[in-house]
Amino acid sequence: MHAAIINDLEEYLSGTLPPFALDSFQAHLEICGRCRREVDGMRQANGLLISMKSGEAVAPPPGFAARVMQNIAERPAVSFWSLFGDFGFGRRVVFASLLTMAVLGTVLVAREGAYAPAPPTPQAVMAADMGSPDADQMLATLANYEP
Repeated sequence: MHAAIINDLEEYLSGTLPPFALDSFQAHLEICGRCRREVDGMRQANGLLISMKSGEAVAPPPGFAARVMQNIAERPAVSFWSLFGDFGFGRRVVFASLLTMAVLGTVLVAREGAYAPAPPTPQAVMAADMGSPDADQMLATLANYEP
């Protein structure tokens, strides 16, 4: 749909479009078949909606607001914990959480050895104990080492 139709469509359908704008609107509809089909479809939909509209708004019966307010006042307050029912449910949730933490802690402790660094090799210990910067002596010591 073209901008000339979109801008004035609501006023056209309601019948409040000024005469100078109405002439240009209808002239465009005569030229453009696509806009004419869309406007006709909207006019039909508007007619259906108007036919569904009741003649008058129905007023609520007397005392309706007072009864609603009374029902709201009588209704018990709802809290987050009341959604779970009795107190026993909360105890079960806490117990299940603690049990889950215990199981996960046990698994982590059991696998801790897999993540520990490997102990140093004898060659590394001997090289650290040498204290001497002489590389030849260190190589001779490591070459003579028998596990």
